Amino acid sequence: MKPEISSITCIGGAAVDRKYHALDSIQPGTSNPVRSERSFGGVARNVAENIARLGVSVSLVSILGKDENGRALLDDLKRLGIGTRLLAASDTHATAEYVAVLQPDGELAFGLADMAIFDELAPALLKKINLESQNDWLFADCNLPSETMHALIDIARQWSLTLAVDAVSTPKAARLPRDLTGIGVLFLNLDEARSYLGEIEATPDEAATRLRTCGAERVVLTLGENGLVAADRSGVHQIGVVGAKIVDATGAGDALIAATLVSLLKGHALTEAARLGTAAAALTVESTASVRPDLSFALLEATLSLRAGPILEREPT
Repeated sequence: MKPEISSITCIGGAAVDRKYHALDSIQPGTSNPVRSERSFGGVARNVAENIARLGVSVSLVSILGKDENGRALLDDLKRLGIGTRLLAASDTHATAEYVAVLQPDGELAFGLADMAIFDELAPALLKKINLESQNDWLFADCNLPSETMHALIDIARQWSLTLAVDAVSTPKAARLPRDLTGIGVLFLNLDEARSYLGEIEATPDEAATRLRTCGAERVVLTLGENGLVAADRSGVHQIGVVGAKIVDATGAGDALIAATLVSLLKGHALTEAARLGTAAAALTVESTASVRPDLSFALLEATLSLRAGPILEREPT
C-alpha cells in the first residue's frame, strides 16, 4: 500500500520580482514617477510559497544563477520552509527576473521577463527527482522547455502520478503536447485555451470540454472578473469571483492554483477546491505582496463563507 500523499513538488520558475507602482496613470514615451520594491516570484516559486503558507509540505525544483539575486532567493526559500535540495545552479545565466509596472489601481500595465535561465531546465533534471518513486503530487509551469514538459507528462502518464500544470501564457501554452493525457489538473485562461486549441471563438464551456477531450482529467479555466470554469467528469461548472478591492493583482493566479491544489489534496471536489482558489486570489489582490503573508486555510474558508460567488452547473459531456 502506498503511503498517504502529504506534500507537493513544484517544478518551474523562480525569479526576482521588481514592482514599479505608478503614482499617476502611466504616460507612454515619457518618465513616470513610481515607487519600487523587490520581492521573490516565479510561478512555481509563488505556488510553492502559497502551498507552504496553507500548511502543506512543499519542495521546489528550479534553477538559480550564481549571483546575489540567486543567493537571496535561496535564503528566502529556506526561511519559508520550502524544500530546496533539488535546486540547480547555472554557470552561464543570471537568476531570472520579472519586472511588473503597475497602474495606480494595482492593475498590470506591462511586464518584462528575463527568463533565459529556464532553457537549462532540461529533461535530464527530472532524473534527479526520481519521479518513478514519487508519491507526492507534482505541479509544473510552462516556463519549462517544451521537451522537458513533454517528458514530465510522459512520466506522469507512465507512473500514474498526479500532475498539475499551469500554461503561464499564450506563447508558453504551445509547449504542451497535443495529447494531454497524464495531466491531472490543467490551469489556464481563456486566451491560452483558445490559442492551444486553435479555436479563437470557443466559449469557455466549449474550450474546457475540448481540453478534457484532449486528455486533461480536470480543467480550471480562468475568466478574469467573470470568475472561472471548472470541468471534470461530473460536468462543467461556472464559478463566480470572490469580491475584492484590488491593491495589486500580481500573484493572484498563483494563489488560485495553490489553494485549489491544497483543497484537492485535502479531499475536496474540484468545484469546492476551485471556489477556495477564488478566495485565495481575492485575498492576494487585496495585499501589496505577491503572496499574502497571513494566508491560511482557515482564512480561505472564512473568506469563502462571507463572499462566495455562485456556481452554475452544466451537464457532463
